[in-house]
This record gives sequence, structure tokens and C-alpha cells, in this order.
Amino acid sequence: MTTDADAKLRSIVIAEEIRPPDTRTIGYYYDHRIFDVMAELWDGNLHYGLWRDEDDKSSFIEAAEEMTNEMIRRLDPRPGDRVLDVGCGNGTPAIQLARARPVEVVGISVSERQVARANQRAREAGLGDRVSFEQVNAMDLPYPAGSFDGAWALESMLHMPDKVRVLSEVARVVRPGGRMSIADMVYQEPADRTKDVSARYSTVYASLTPLDEYRSVLEQAGLVPEDIRDVTKETFPTNAAFAAGLRSRADQFTEILGAEGYELLIGNQEKIARMPELGYVLITARRPG
Repeated sequence: MTTDADAKLRSIVIAEEIRPPDTRTIGYYYDHRIFDVMAELWDGNLHYGLWRDEDDKSSFIEAAEEMTNEMIRRLDPRPGDRVLDVGCGNGTPAIQLARARPVEVVGISVSERQVARANQRAREAGLGDRVSFEQVNAMDLPYPAGSFDGAWALESMLHMPDKVRVLSEVARVVRPGGRMSIADMVYQEPADRTKDVSARYSTVYASLTPLDEYRSVLEQAGLVPEDIRDVTKETFPTNAAFAAGLRSRADQFTEILGAEGYELLIGNQEKIARMPELGYVLITARRPG
């Protein structure tokens, strides 16, 4: 039986119009019980995977972990560093970072339930002393200037209605010379404009930056771009993995969204895999100093 909240979720996931996302919508989206189901999939990873080449036969969970490993390599934190995780999700990447490097991680999200779930996962992993999560709006960070040694945003920038403002806030709270790594979906001009495979976008995914404009966004925020790498091909298998995951829990998602809503959700996910304008980028930048 669906509720009014479930009907509202369908209106967000299957939007008839594209408009910039807002903090309240994002928080509501990730607070919904549909993500209790999603959190059980893929060991809590809700981001794209990274396959190194066409011969890479990694599972989706392995590829998702490799994406986080790549973010760790790009950030390259030193022992004792304090790292800000902008858009922490279920906390899985932050926990992976803390296991790989002896650092402190503070993760933020506008979703109350994500923060609660992430803190629980950190405690269960025995990392509660070094990994914590807070309900914070990334466009108005409550931290002092220079209070972090580095930061990352693993697939959260696509939700931000004003990327320059968010990145400016990150640049403020990261010490001079500190690094930031970003993994983000981007808009790229399709080579073949004769194909019509458009999906009805969710309002939470309506803030994609064109690939060739990302450098300017970083510079406007006061960050120095060090590397911008198009990894659209290396992340492409994620779309099929997401659809397979949704189908593996069909009964649970149908209970939440209804049969029609579930089929529309699956249909959109499958269309996304054929959208030539959707790309993916990995970025390393730093605060001058």
C-alpha cells in the first residue's frame, strides 16, 4: 500500500519538468524509505563504479570500491589529516577512506536518515572515533576557515543548485594548499543529435555542468584545477548494474512506488544508459597557497 509520501517520491523521481534541485527536495528524497532498500544493495555504495578498461571483469561492488580508491589516490591525504566528505551518502566511501589511510573524516548530508545510517555504519566498523557524519547544507558550511586538510565530493555535486557557491565554501574551509577530489556526472554535447532517447529527469538530477565548463566553475570558486579526466567509458557499465539491482528488489520497490511507478523508474534507468549527453568526470583541484 502506497502512502502520500510515496506518491510525493514518485513525483520527484519521475519529474515532468527539469528545474534546479533544492536542499529540501534532496533531503526528502534521500530520507525516503526507498533508500532503506537501496542501502542493502552493493554494500551501501550508491555511486558509479570505475572499470579500468574493456577487459576489466570486476563486479559492480568491486568497481564501486575502485572508484573510491581512485578518489583516495587523487586526494592523497597524509596521516592525521582531517577530510571533509561533501555528500556522504551511507558513509561507505568515508569508511573505506579511513580504513585505507590514518585520517579523520567528517561527512555531511542534508538527509537526516543518511547521517544516522552512516554514523551507525562507522560505529559498527569500529571507526566511530575517526569517522563522523553531520546534517549540514554544503552551501553554508558551519566550519571555520582552514579547518580541513582536504575534501572530496563523490557524486554529490550533481545535486547542488549552485556549484560555485558550494565549491567556494569548500575552498574556504580547506587549508591553503589543500586538495579536493571530485567525481561527478556532467553534460556533454552528443555527437549524434538524431537519436531521441531522453528520459524524464528527476529534479534531484537537474544540475549537470557541461564538461567543458567545469574548469571555469572550479576557478570561479577559488580552486586551481590540477586534473580533469573524462571517464564516461570507464563508468558506463554502472547503468546496467543499477537497473539489475532495482530488478533484484522488484517486490520491495513496487510496494513503495506502485507497479506503474516502479516500471517508470526502471524505464528511466535503462534510458539513462543510452543517453549520449550524460558523461562522467574525475577531477583533482587544490586551494592556492
